[in-house]
Amino acid sequence: MGFVNDILSKENGIQWYYIIGLLIFISLFIIMIYRVLKIPKSDLKEFKESIFNNDYPGDSEKK
Repeated sequence: MGFVNDILSKENGIQWYYIIGLLIFISLFIIMIYRVLKIPKSDLKEFKESIFNNDYPGDSEKK
């Protein structure tokens, strides 16, 4: 990393790339948390109980 650091330290305005990258990461993280918290409870219950559903569609017997 020393080689990259030496080359990039000579460039003016390179810190903006770090700031923009960090802002993109933080905004996507906040969007992800918001979407997870807004999932309807009925969908979460369906996801939770889906492991108990029959995985074999050819079987007519429900467990």
